[in-house]
Formats: sequence, structure tokens, C-alpha cells
Amino acid sequence: MARARTITHGYRLATGWEKIDRRPLTPEAAAELRSHGYTMVMAKRGLLNSREFSLYQPLPPY
Repeated sequence: MARARTITHGYRLATGWEKIDRRPLTPEAAAELRSHGYTMVMAKRGLLNSREFSLYQPLPPY
């Protein structure tokens, strides 16, 4: 099974990309970040695998 992704940065329209506390990318974490005004996150898996995810679309199953 693939390793879980870890959130490293969050995006707000007013301030742009910000470094935030690392946490696993879960639906609960996405809901919490949405409530704080974030619209996107950057999440890593491993050393070089990094992707951006919208918090307003369903998270991928992997």
C-alpha cells in the first residue's frame, strides 16, 4: 500500500502559499484547513513526490 501524503504548505487567496504544520492529508485535516480559509494544499509523499490538491474537490483515494 502507498504511503500517506503529508501536508506541507497551504494556499490562501489573500496571502498565497504559506508553510503550515505537517500533518497527514485526511478528510478531517482538509475540513479543518478549509475552516481556516485555505483553498489548496501542497502534499508530499517521499522525497521528490509533491502534488497540489484543492480542498474543495474530493481527495484522491491514494
